Amino acid sequence: MKILIVAGGTGGHILPALALAREIKAGNIGEVLFVISSKKQDRDIVFGKGVDFIALPITPLGSKNIFSILNFLTRLFAGTIGSIFTLLKFRPDAVVGFGGYVSGPIVLAASFLKMRTIIHEQNAYPGKANRILARFVNKIAISFPDAKNYFKGFESKIIFSGNPLREGLKRDERERPADSFSALIIGGSQGAHKLNTIVPEAISLMQDSHRNMLNIIHIAGKNEKEDVEKSYGKIEIKNRVFPFTEHMARLYNECDFVISRAGAMTVSELLALGIPAILVPYPYAGGHQKLNAEALEKIGSGILLEEKNLTSCVMRDAILKLMDRNVLGVMSARAKDVDKPEACKILIKELYK
Repeated sequence: MKILIVAGGTGGHILPALALAREIKAGNIGEVLFVISSKKQDRDIVFGKGVDFIALPITPLGSKNIFSILNFLTRLFAGTIGSIFTLLKFRPDAVVGFGGYVSGPIVLAASFLKMRTIIHEQNAYPGKANRILARFVNKIAISFPDAKNYFKGFESKIIFSGNPLREGLKRDERERPADSFSALIIGGSQGAHKLNTIVPEAISLMQDSHRNMLNIIHIAGKNEKEDVEKSYGKIEIKNRVFPFTEHMARLYNECDFVISRAGAMTVSELLALGIPAILVPYPYAGGHQKLNAEALEKIGSGILLEEKNLTSCVMRDAILKLMDRNVLGVMSARAKDVDKPEACKILIKELYK
């Protein structure tokens, strides 16, 4: 069986697609070809991961001046031609699109060529590409049950698969001390300026007795790593600051709770591992991060803080609330009570059809 997987634009699209590709290869289920955009970030994520990939020259529409529009249309045309050529050359038995602007042309072309097509939506609120593709594909896999509300008229195509997760994720259930807490702050590969500034400020407002109980692990992004380290140094708190990391599984295992944006991959991993979280949705992500965070808050395993209302005092109070073993235990148990499907197995079963 030949399977073409397409994803690009952000790690949130590419990482779950990579997880599926690895599962297919590990099980000797079929031959996989991975398609990404020509962005350097996409290449950096996929390179060295043991999957064959090609890059199509497709970019999102940036500013709406005439030069950006012409560049977008030229690349879209080239990407569409490249998509058709790739499909005719590789001749996949199935095409799986994980969203993002690069998915549109190749999944659409595959559907017109009568190939079996599946799209996977990672977020609680579907992206534009998947909303458009929904009418053309055979199946729509969703990660959050509420996502079905945005695919009206296509309910018969929907399967609840959950989100494929990166390999090696496993929560150590060892007993943790009552007077010491490790907080993992995740700003994403590029960092998150708001989290990089508000968390040190919030901790500086704590009493010494509380501050001395905290150990900070912070992924700050390469541009702000030194500034974040200086901020923690001023308040004399135990900390480790990384520009980025490829060892998320290990860091998840070390922490008691997470402070993060609310990207689909992060929220899915927190839910799978039962890690309580303070979530600050990125306000310029089209609203889907807020809906992702609301999904965890509804379960009772997350605290949603909207950036427009966020102050140092609000963040301090949220952190102090989680510095309680009983509170953490309840939040973790609520996450573990949620039915979490095995996404890769469900998607592979659909591919066999």
